[in-house]
Amino acid sequence: MRVIIRGARLLDPNQALDCVADVLVRNGVIEIIGNLTDTPFDGHVDTQVNAKGMILSPSFVDLNTCLRDLNQIQKGTIASETLAAASAGFTHLCPSPDTQPCSDSGSVISLIKSKAEAAGFCDLLPVAALTKDLKGAALSNMESLSRAGCIGFSNAGFDISDNNVLLRCYEYAATFGLKVLVQAQDEKLGSGHMHAGPTATRMGLDGIPIIAETLSISRHLQLMQHTGVEGHFNQLTSAQGVALIRQAKAQGIKVTADVGIAHLCFTDSAIKGYRSQYHVQPPLREELDREALVAGIKDGTIDAICSAHQPHESAAKCAPFAATESGMAVYDMLVPLIQTLVDAGELTWMHAIVALSSNSASIAKNEITGLTVGKRANLTLIDPNHSWTLDEASQLSHGTNQALANQTLKARVKLTLKQGQISYAL
Repeated sequence: MRVIIRGARLLDPNQALDCVADVLVRNGVIEIIGNLTDTPFDGHVDTQVNAKGMILSPSFVDLNTCLRDLNQIQKGTIASETLAAASAGFTHLCPSPDTQPCSDSGSVISLIKSKAEAAGFCDLLPVAALTKDLKGAALSNMESLSRAGCIGFSNAGFDISDNNVLLRCYEYAATFGLKVLVQAQDEKLGSGHMHAGPTATRMGLDGIPIIAETLSISRHLQLMQHTGVEGHFNQLTSAQGVALIRQAKAQGIKVTADVGIAHLCFTDSAIKGYRSQYHVQPPLREELDREALVAGIKDGTIDAICSAHQPHESAAKCAPFAATESGMAVYDMLVPLIQTLVDAGELTWMHAIVALSSNSASIAKNEITGLTVGKRANLTLIDPNHSWTLDEASQLSHGTNQALANQTLKARVKLTLKQGQISYAL
């Protein structure tokens, strides 16, 4: 298969590459980067794109997503959600282990991977359960799950309250050189429904204080330092949390972190009027926290941006706010949200690609090839000026919990290539 992309702005953080050029992909490999205007071709070209004004980058890797399926097909299927992910520029996904049944066995991991392979839109790099059935009582068979293809281990949003169990998990993971991923929120302090602040007080909703995050981060960091395990924090939410990760890195602790796109773009003020589409866990915080998260991306304290995609059916969000299920369907609006940050001057597209591609791939221990001749073509082409409306006709995720539904958005993925094959085309 031959694909020619003409006149795109090429951005590759690994090479500090920022230039305008043509790209030829043949048989899954980047064959030529340069000016192809006068280049003769033997045979036909399958796809040719005029990419003037567009951005071509290495494809994205999502470190935290929920793909549903199995016993939750009313929310989405692996086929529907991996297609939605491809439409957001992703070729590789790290699905959370809180599936039904739980991802704590090789058979469940194999089933999830086989469903994604059959769909063909994205490759999965599964995150398996740290404890059996995510109960926090007994260790999962991590070494066996690692051999089944899992890239790390997490207890998802379920806190492990027993320090003896957590210590054993970390010691085991450190012994076998396995990565542990943490969603840091103390179970008891995190039992509310939104950020504990003036908005929650006015609305009469139980709040989740920032210390629910910082206390958990501190606890996990001390255990990581004690055991030497390689750790990663999913979905930071607060300025204090960013400061703790910055301090830990300065001390030489082997730790990385990501932030969900929603926490980079929205605050708890979006919940006014009890808008359940913004009911997420961990919760949206205040503007100062959002600004600190953006600053953490820019200075490298926060390594990556994840989707934290959680599709839901309509009924899951149609209830009094506190009774609704938490989570936001993100893939359809991820690129427009990045563009809003770029337009506001808060991030550049190079910042975003570092966080969505090169750093995420490194954390997932997956070699996503860059814009280099001879490398496999995992590429994302973005039109930053494309204007469109997110509605039932345009969205690809089965999740109806689209926070920006029926709004006019700017920027969209034009083309995603996975191993040189078109996994999504607008």
